Amino acid sequence: MAKRKSSRRRRKINLTPFQTVVFSLVGLCLVLGLWVSAAGEVGAAPTWQEIYTAVGLADPLPAADLPENTDAVHFIDVDQADATLLQSGGEYCLVDAGDTDSEQKLMEYLEQRGVTRLKLLVMSHPHADHIGSMAAVLEKLEVEQVLLPDFDKAPYPTTRLFEKVMEAIEASGAAVTTAAPGQSFPVGSGTLQVLAAGVETDNYNDLSQVLLFESGELSVVLSGDGEKPVEQAALEAGAVPRADVFKAAHHGSDTSNTLEFLQAVQPGYVAISCGLGNSYGHPHAGALERFEQVGAQVLRTDQDGSVVIAATENGLQSYTANAAKEREAA
Repeated sequence: MAKRKSSRRRRKINLTPFQTVVFSLVGLCLVLGLWVSAAGEVGAAPTWQEIYTAVGLADPLPAADLPENTDAVHFIDVDQADATLLQSGGEYCLVDAGDTDSEQKLMEYLEQRGVTRLKLLVMSHPHADHIGSMAAVLEKLEVEQVLLPDFDKAPYPTTRLFEKVMEAIEASGAAVTTAAPGQSFPVGSGTLQVLAAGVETDNYNDLSQVLLFESGELSVVLSGDGEKPVEQAALEAGAVPRADVFKAAHHGSDTSNTLEFLQAVQPGYVAISCGLGNSYGHPHAGALERFEQVGAQVLRTDQDGSVVIAATENGLQSYTANAAKEREAA
C-alpha cells in the first residue's frame, strides 16, 4: 500500500500591492546582478532557465533536462491515444505506445530523452490507440521484457495491427509475461506492481491491468482504459492503494474514474491523455467533477502537451511542454 507523501501544493501567499512592488524590484535586482556576474565570469549571459533556477522561481526546468536518475512519470502527448513513460535510476518502462499516427511524436519524445532501452514494455489492452506504435518501439529500441494482458479473459484479438505487434515482440527476443495480480517488476530503484489484471469480458478495455509504480517519493496508479467493472473488481480485492498520481482511465471517460475508486487512490495529481477537440468528448464533465471532488490537480495533454511529474528535493513537481514553450518564447 503506497503511503501518502508530503503535500505537493504550494501555499498561496497574498501580498499587498506595496509588497508586490517591493518584491518585484528586489527580484529584478537579483536577476540583473546574476546576469552581470555570470556574464563577467564566463563571457556570456546566462540563460533565462539558469536565472529562474538561481532566484528560486517556480518550475524553471524543462522536462527534457531532468537528470537521468530522477524518479518521474511522463504522460506523452500522443493526441487521442495513450503512452506513459516511467523513469527511475536511469531505467525506463513504457506503458502503451499510442496509435499509428503518433509514431513520430512518440519516437521523437523518447529520442530526445535518450531512451534507447526499455526495462519493460506494457500493453494494457489491444486497442489501436494503445498499441499503434508498439511495433516501431520494439524495432527501434532494445526491449528486455514485455507484459501482456490476460487474453484468456476475452476473445483473442484478430486485427492485423495486433498481429503485427505480436510478430514484432517475437522478433525482438524480449521475454514475454502475461499479467497476473501480485507480479512485481523492477525499474531502476523502483517497482511496477500488477494489482489487478482485468476481468472476464467481451470489451477489450476491461482487459486493462491496474498497475502501481513506486520509486522513491513517487507513486503512480495506471489502469489503462479499464471501465467500472475493472475498478470495482480491484476495489473488492482490496487492491487499490493511495498514490500521488493517477492516470485518468480511458482518457477521462465517464465509463471509468468512479468516485469510489478515486477516493481509494486519493491522488494529488490526475493526468489525462486525450486529443484536442476529440470526437469522443474526452474528458467527460462527470469525470472532471469527480477529480475536483477528490482535490486532485488535473493536467491534460490536449491543453498542456506532454506532462511530466517528478520527485525533486522540493517534493513532487509538474512540468508541461506548453509551459516550457511559453518560457522559451518569453
